[in-house]
Amino acid sequence: MPSIHPTAIVDARAELAADVEVGPYCIIDGPAVIGPGTRLIGHVWLHGAVTLGRENRLYPQVAIGFEPQSLKFKPGEPAAGVAIGDRNTLRECVTIHHATDQQEPTRVGDDNFLMSTAHVGHDVQIANGCTLASSALCGGHSVLEDGVNLGGNASVHQYCRLGRMSMIGGQSAVSSDLPPFCTASGLNSVVALNIIALKRSGCEKKALEQVRWAFNTIFLKHHTNQTAIELLEEEAANNGPAAALIAEMASFVRNATRGLVPHAAVASQQRIQR
Repeated sequence: MPSIHPTAIVDARAELAADVEVGPYCIIDGPAVIGPGTRLIGHVWLHGAVTLGRENRLYPQVAIGFEPQSLKFKPGEPAAGVAIGDRNTLRECVTIHHATDQQEPTRVGDDNFLMSTAHVGHDVQIANGCTLASSALCGGHSVLEDGVNLGGNASVHQYCRLGRMSMIGGQSAVSSDLPPFCTASGLNSVVALNIIALKRSGCEKKALEQVRWAFNTIFLKHHTNQTAIELLEEEAANNGPAAALIAEMASFVRNATRGLVPHAAVASQQRIQR
């Protein structure tokens, strides 16, 4: 049987695995499904259709599944809830809002670390192995691919997409799409490749040189996006050591819907021209 503290309130519709721990003053309000090994430490509130996978750890004041902060959404409208995978850590005061979509929930994958007061808005899709530092904000409908890292107080504008192993520094914000392996700092400024993440993933020196060439082609050669895509796809077709990484960058640029975050040097020039 699950371990439920006497002060906790658990809805009769909730489904809890046998070894789930529900700590003091937790509230499970709705048809939540909680997988094996998950622990709600205390003062956690799950509202509505919330699914938690295996071995998640939720710290005090985490609130999941409440209505979106959207003027378009009317309370009581049918909507999908929140789906969270396995082995996630949600520190104090993390908030995750349910979707506005009726089919696809707000989603957090596996092995993510959300530090204190991080916020995940409605319809956000977070993949696996992401880190959101304290007070990082993900606006509604934004997408974080595998291994994204958001620094403290970093902000992601609604509908933005962040590519795999990209990073936004602390106190920074983006309102356009950030390609894989890129680091942004300040306001809408790409500053470098995320070399540390690439090395940790096993990227060798020759592959790093090719990825750096792809980065320069996208951001610093003053090509149109279409020309940059063609150059990257041609290079990827040569099947060098970074072919898959370059193809991934080309695909991201091709499918960007909000434009790309510009390089800091280009962004600075644009501000001077204004």
